[in-house]
Amino acid sequence: MTMNDVHSLIAPFALDALDADDRARFEAHLELCEECRAELAGFLATATRLGDVPALTPPPEFKQRLMAAVTHTPQERPIVTALASRSRLRRTLPRLAVAAATVVALGSSGALAAEHQRNTNLEAQQAAMTRVLTASDSERSLTELKAGGSFRMIKSRSAGGAVIIASQLPGIPGKTYQLWIVMGDKAQSQGVLDAASSVKLLKDTIGADSVAVTIEPEGGSDSPTSPAIASMPV
Repeated sequence: MTMNDVHSLIAPFALDALDADDRARFEAHLELCEECRAELAGFLATATRLGDVPALTPPPEFKQRLMAAVTHTPQERPIVTALASRSRLRRTLPRLAVAAATVVALGSSGALAAEHQRNTNLEAQQAAMTRVLTASDSERSLTELKAGGSFRMIKSRSAGGAVIIASQLPGIPGKTYQLWIVMGDKAQSQGVLDAASSVKLLKDTIGADSVAVTIEPEGGSDSPTSPAIASMPV
């Protein structure tokens, strides 16, 4: 496999789409290539957001705004004469169109602001992942579950963070996998994990003892309700 071939594995690695041989080959290369680690951070940051990007739907108040705009737009009383009706319709429709377009613009500006914020968050997340993956003291570990699936952790004490990659976890009806940072006898939730594939950035692991995963009721819990199925020292 050429160097270009290895570099082409970055995206499928981030999306957990490699077979065991290619994954092992890429991970060995990753240890030696800072450029790939930095590029991987970008892919992982994007992967974390794939399941979080909502469909762009109009805001709840969209209909009220549109109806209010239509209500307050002067309209002509209908005339029986066909030619006169068409004339007035041509004058009325542009006003309605402007009113509707104004409301759509208001909704669109909110969507654009939300998209800008998502992009800003994504860039910050990518930068944090890059610090973890390219740190000189970054370490990697693999935890495989007996029931299937695995967790990979890349951690760095100097960066004060870790990246967790969950792969091919078996789905459990009515249950979800939840990630925790453990400090002594306290556990702080880091959110739930997608069973198929999930990437999580832990921004502050300073002072933590370990990262743990439990099986919780669907939607997650405020505190662990079952023993950890995986525990990774940080």
